[in-house]
Amino acid sequence: MGEYLGDVMSESTGNFPADGLATERPSSQTGAQFYRVKFFARRYWWIVALAIMLGLGIVDFLCLRDVPEYVSSARMTVSGRVALPQGEMYDAGLALANFYGTQVALMKSQQTVSQAVDRVATLHPEVDADPNAEVDAGQELRTAIFDLKVTSTNPDYAKLLLDSVMDTYLSSKREWKNQTTDEAVSAITEEISHLDAEIRNDEQELLDFQKSNNVVFIEEQSSSAATYLVGLNSELARLTKDHDLLVLQDQEPVTNTTGSGSAVPDPQAADTDKKAGAADKKTDDAMPGNGIDQNTNIIRAEEDRIEKLKILRDQYGLDLKDAHPKMKDLAESIAKEQKFLEVLKAQGQSDRDIHRTDLELQIKNLGQQIKVWNDKSLELSQRLGTYQELKNKITREQALYNQLASSIQNVDLNKSLDQEDVIIMEAASPAGLISHNYLMRLLYGFAGGLAVGSAIIFLLIQLDDKINSPLDIEEHFDYPLLGEIPLARLDKKSKRVPLVSGDDERYEFLEYHRDIRSALFFGNTVETRARSLVITSAAPGEGKSTLAANLAATFAFSGIRVLLIDADLRRGIQHTIFGVTSKLGLSNYLQGEVPWREVVRNTRIPNLDLLPRGKVSGRAGDLLLTAATDYLIQESAAEYDMVLWDTAPLFAAHDAANLSSRVEGILFMARVRHSSVNLVRAALSDLVQRNARIVGIVLNAVKTGSPGHYQKYRYKEYSSAP
Repeated sequence: MGEYLGDVMSESTGNFPADGLATERPSSQTGAQFYRVKFFARRYWWIVALAIMLGLGIVDFLCLRDVPEYVSSARMTVSGRVALPQGEMYDAGLALANFYGTQVALMKSQQTVSQAVDRVATLHPEVDADPNAEVDAGQELRTAIFDLKVTSTNPDYAKLLLDSVMDTYLSSKREWKNQTTDEAVSAITEEISHLDAEIRNDEQELLDFQKSNNVVFIEEQSSSAATYLVGLNSELARLTKDHDLLVLQDQEPVTNTTGSGSAVPDPQAADTDKKAGAADKKTDDAMPGNGIDQNTNIIRAEEDRIEKLKILRDQYGLDLKDAHPKMKDLAESIAKEQKFLEVLKAQGQSDRDIHRTDLELQIKNLGQQIKVWNDKSLELSQRLGTYQELKNKITREQALYNQLASSIQNVDLNKSLDQEDVIIMEAASPAGLISHNYLMRLLYGFAGGLAVGSAIIFLLIQLDDKINSPLDIEEHFDYPLLGEIPLARLDKKSKRVPLVSGDDERYEFLEYHRDIRSALFFGNTVETRARSLVITSAAPGEGKSTLAANLAATFAFSGIRVLLIDADLRRGIQHTIFGVTSKLGLSNYLQGEVPWREVVRNTRIPNLDLLPRGKVSGRAGDLLLTAATDYLIQESAAEYDMVLWDTAPLFAAHDAANLSSRVEGILFMARVRHSSVNLVRAALSDLVQRNARIVGIVLNAVKTGSPGHYQKYRYKEYSSAP
């Protein structure tokens, strides 16, 4: 075992970089897709070639069936505007937004073509008619010119039919124009007659209204009523304002505006003021027409006199007693003035009540008058409105009458002019032979075949799920790609890949197996390193048995003891590869016929022993579930450094599934262009469900140049010493 580790360590130094980091493998989905497309293009190129040939054949067949066709062309144009002698302008149907499109549709309409065909048949019965003749018309870009073409197998018929189409189109336009003009004149005449009757009725209605209503008097009376209503509303506003003012005065009584800081009168001035107040009182009584405002001023003056007497009394009270004659006189004067003030206030309140009542009566009276005059004014306005409406209606009807009369004159003028808005610019040319571009049609056939063939290949690519390169493994699976086996030539006699040898001339082939050996031992720690491996695949024909034999030999070359067990009890071929007998083997041991050590065979490779399958058994799955299998796993692991189990494919038999969770690891085999992605994924999923430890995947039959594959061991001079 020590020698083995030394050999492996020496090999790993040459296979890995000095810094201990593995070389990064690019994973490019674009590269994988490009390789897939290139592979299918190389494999199915004949599909594209066949599709191109088919396309060219169809085009050639159609060309051979072509009948010679002739085309005659002509041109028509819009005549534009025609100057009349009076200097006016007659603009033909150019006012229509879709004029050109309408004319093109009329030129190639079924009705125009049918009439043209009948016309040719009548005028030229000697010319053979072509029922498949095609008429086409179009407008030249940004011009007022129409291009007309007739395609037919008869050149004479093509020219005659085109001339007939243009003549029929112009004739039909004249008929439609005359018919439209007559219908327009008839409709306008009928409308004028109806409008004339309406005007007469409206004029009679206006005359009757004027007989029963003096329009001039109504207009003057309406103006006077409006002026009078304005005055009434102004007077009502003034009275309402006075009434509101009286109500406000009742809510806020008149108070003395003289403050406590007023000048203090002397005693003599008090008597003088008293006499003046009496005089004022007499004056006010003598002038009852001064109104409420005058009474208010008298009350305020009286309050001022009382306030002044009180101030004087307070000043005397500082030096005199209440019993003093001056104090008594002042008290009597104040009492008299207060009584007089109360009389004034009572009189003022009475005057305000009377005045307020008078204002309310006036306001009520004005409101009634305004209502009466409002009604009267509305009635006058309605009568004037009726009169004006009748006048306006007659005016509008008269204007429409004049417009219709002018229109009928214009229609008659246009009809008499007989203008043509579209005329023949170039008559039908002699029909010429249509030149079919056979080269272009062949190019179309080639392009069509190429497109169909490419589409078929693209569909095949989409439906294909085969593994094409190492990048497919990295893209679709989470398990590491432990190694790649390059595509090798088969032996002509055995039809198999020959077993590797220590001095094998297939240097690159041998080195890739050594690379897998190093990955198995250095991809894990000593504790997790698998020493018993099941080598299996999803389906037959993927090279698992060859890998098991070559990998066992590679391990043996490193000096460790290796046991290769052929556990494919149905179709195992390890005894054939190594050239040993298979009369007794694993199946005999599992059935208890012989101990396992007695059926182990030595091979021509040192350190490598083989346990062949033995006799073929239909109970292989049952035999591998026995306790003898567990005993063999334990005993072989104790006696050998590496034990490799070559089992049947997972989807061929369930033998590998029975062993998957009982060995230390599973090495899964896939093959380029043979293994299906979905099938491999399902097989790996089955192993995971059985708690198997999948150490990695090996891809077989990898071609040089595949995406993700590097030809690492191409320096053959390193295979031997100089």
